[in-house]
Amino acid sequence: MWLRNLLDTFRAIGASDVLDIVVMACLLYFVLLWFKRTKAAFVARGIFIFALLYVVAQQAGMYLTTWLFQGFFAIFLIALVVIFQEEIRSFFERLAVWSLRQRTAHPLQPKQVESIVRVAGLCARERVGALIVVRGRDPLERHLEGGTPLDGEISDALLSSLFDPHSDGHDGAVIVEGNRVSQFAAHLPLSKDFGKLAHLGTRHAAALGLSERTDALCVIVSEERGDVSLAENGVLTRLPSLETLERHLIGFLRERAPAAPGMRWRDALRRNATEKFLAAGIAVALWLVLVQGYAPASATFKVPIEVEQVPAELRVAGVRPPSVQVTLRGLRRDLTLLNPLTLRVHIPLQEVPEGVHRIVVSEDILRVPGALQLATIDPPVVELELRAVPPGGRRPQNFAVPSAGP
Repeated sequence: MWLRNLLDTFRAIGASDVLDIVVMACLLYFVLLWFKRTKAAFVARGIFIFALLYVVAQQAGMYLTTWLFQGFFAIFLIALVVIFQEEIRSFFERLAVWSLRQRTAHPLQPKQVESIVRVAGLCARERVGALIVVRGRDPLERHLEGGTPLDGEISDALLSSLFDPHSDGHDGAVIVEGNRVSQFAAHLPLSKDFGKLAHLGTRHAAALGLSERTDALCVIVSEERGDVSLAENGVLTRLPSLETLERHLIGFLRERAPAAPGMRWRDALRRNATEKFLAAGIAVALWLVLVQGYAPASATFKVPIEVEQVPAELRVAGVRPPSVQVTLRGLRRDLTLLNPLTLRVHIPLQEVPEGVHRIVVSEDILRVPGALQLATIDPPVVELELRAVPPGGRRPQNFAVPSAGP
């Protein structure tokens, strides 16, 4: 029954419903990607578990539990906004950037990647601190403080001069956008993940802080230890060699480089496939529960007649008709979850004499689940024939007609 109702629901789906599901799936996909990149992933799992319990309680008619969860979610949403205000702000910023056409920039050329690698190696050997930020797709302006505009082409000489200890801005970060240095001496937000920053300096804290907020790639050279590290997606990694740095840079740039139209579609379908599938499934489930589940609907069932409490001296000789057509109305979710085998017309026969009786089938003798309402009964009256039990005869205590289904 529920499967047939589900199939009927999908057959009746319209263009607006499809658009509704697609928009919700896209929003959920962005949220899942955000949870994947930030520390809110564990919070997301907790929210999902509570939401699942809420849906189960709602579908099962557990009104006290549903009321309690509704109050909890109202308070919890306010707490989430306060705790994760920076992450939420970053999420909407990403959403705006993805929805707008980004300005085109010439990508880094191999010789410019080599310049970054060579300068990083030179700074490491001479124990000169350096911080190079290679922008990804996310905007950086909101996270940068200070800085001097430059718009210079990347070269060994330019980068070396910017990190010269005698220059005023050597302690700041160099921002690389496309194939040019857009500014230098910029200050980045500091990370508060002290577990990852144990025994590390301010450059590492700044690089990690920016990588937690954007998809930029940060190259750090430590002046104390003379090693090279990378910060990306909130992860700080110490590199064993300059060749590893070059591979990371090339892979980072290849991932963000514009592709041909055909490749772009294939890559878009393959990238984050798990999140896409999960977002589509959740969107469909929410549509079924919240939209279709609460839509008014009606359904007709064939309900058998069941006679109870027959006096000992009488027997049921016949019931005409043996079943009635009952139409119930209510929410679609309640009709979908209804088991039609539980529907019965119960006719009690205390102190009823022998003969033919016309019984009006009303809601009093038809046990309808509380969430549903009785719309029509066809026929509204059934005939019940009672006869005396012959001496020494036996009769069943109940007379029931098997259900023929809806």
